[in-house]
Amino acid sequence: MQSKPELLVFSIYLMGGGASFHRNMISNRPDDFFDIKCIYLNPLHWNAKRSDDVVLDINNIVFDFSEEPINDVSSRLEKLISERAGVVITNFDTELATLNTYNRKKKAVFFICQDDAYIYLAKKYNHIIDVIITHNIAVYEEICNLLPNRKKDIHFIQHGVTVQNFDRNHNLENKLRLVFLARHVKLKGIYDLPKIDDELRKRNIDVEWFILGDGEEKQNFINEVKTRDNFNFLVPRTTEDLIAVLKTIDVYVLPSSLDGLPVSLLESMSVGCVPVVYNFSEGIKKVITSDIGFVVEKGDVMAMADKIEFLAKNRIELKNRSISCSAKISQEFDVKKQSGHYFSLYKNYRKLKKNRFINLKYLVKKYFNYRLVRMTYDFIKK
Repeated sequence: MQSKPELLVFSIYLMGGGASFHRNMISNRPDDFFDIKCIYLNPLHWNAKRSDDVVLDINNIVFDFSEEPINDVSSRLEKLISERAGVVITNFDTELATLNTYNRKKKAVFFICQDDAYIYLAKKYNHIIDVIITHNIAVYEEICNLLPNRKKDIHFIQHGVTVQNFDRNHNLENKLRLVFLARHVKLKGIYDLPKIDDELRKRNIDVEWFILGDGEEKQNFINEVKTRDNFNFLVPRTTEDLIAVLKTIDVYVLPSSLDGLPVSLLESMSVGCVPVVYNFSEGIKKVITSDIGFVVEKGDVMAMADKIEFLAKNRIELKNRSISCSAKISQEFDVKKQSGHYFSLYKNYRKLKKNRFINLKYLVKKYFNYRLVRMTYDFIKK
C-alpha cells in the first residue's frame, strides 16, 4: 500500500525553458511529501531539438507520439496515469485531452500556463482543471478575465533559479560581451541578431556575441554569420558550465516574439547580466524594470541597438543595472523559496480538488450509434 500521494508531472522532451522549469521546481522542493513521476512528451512529428539532460529511469519516462488521432494517443497515455491520490501537473493539450476522456477521480488537475500561447487551454479544459498557475502577471490577468468565476483557483507564482554568491568584475572599458541563450529557432528571434550587429557596426560599437545552446536552426544560423569574426558558439553541458560562461557576459539579448518568464533570463540576471529584450509579453515589464534593463517593442532592431549602445557608452549605468539584476533574483526569484510556494499549493490538493461532472459530449460521441443515446441527446437539446 502506497503511503505517499503521487505528484505526476507532464513535461516536454524538447530543449527549452518549460522542461527546465519543472526540473528546477522538483530538485528544489522543500520535502519528500510526494512520490514524484515525470512523463516527458515526445512529439515525433515535430522538427525540434530533443533534450539531452534528462535522466531516464522508472520515474522519468518518455512518451512518444506522432500525428495519430488524439483518441489513439489518449488510449495509450492513460495507461501511464495511475489511479493513486495526488496531483497531476499539466501543460499541454495532449495530457489534458487524455484526462478529459479518462478521469482520475483521486487526482487534482493543475494547469501550468507558461505563456500566451497556452491560455486557450484554460478555457477549453476549464471543466476538468482544478487549479491554474502562471508565472507571468499579464497571463494571469488575461486568464482571470477569461474565467471570472474561477479567480480563486487562478494563481500567480513566479518561478526561480539558484541565487549565485558571486562578486562580478564589472566591465568598465573593454568591448561588451553579449549572450543569446534560447532555443535556436525563428520564434526566439535568432535571425535578428546579425541585424542588431550590423546596426552596432554602423555606430562603431564593438561587441562580442556568444550564442549558447542548440536548436533546429543552429546550422543555418552558423552559415548566416560565418563571415563575422565576433560570433562565438558554445554548448554548456551542465548548469554549472552555463553559469561559468554567464559570469563573463555583460548583456543578455533576447529578441523573442513569444515567451512567459524565460529560465535563461533569470539565470543570466542571477550573475548580473543586464537584459535587453523584446516586449514578448507585457508581464515581462514587472521583471525587467527600468533599473534592471530594457524592454523594446517586438521587431525593433534599432531600439535594441540603441540600448546596447547606451550600455557600451555608459559603463556606470551598466554596473548599476548589473548589481540590481543580482539583487532582484536574490529578493524575488530564489528557486528554493519559489518552489516552496508551488509545493505548498500542490500539498493542498484535497481541498482544491473540485467535484467532477460527467463529460456528456464525450459520452454522446462514443455511444452515438445507440438509439437510446441519440434520442436522449435530441431531447436534451430541444
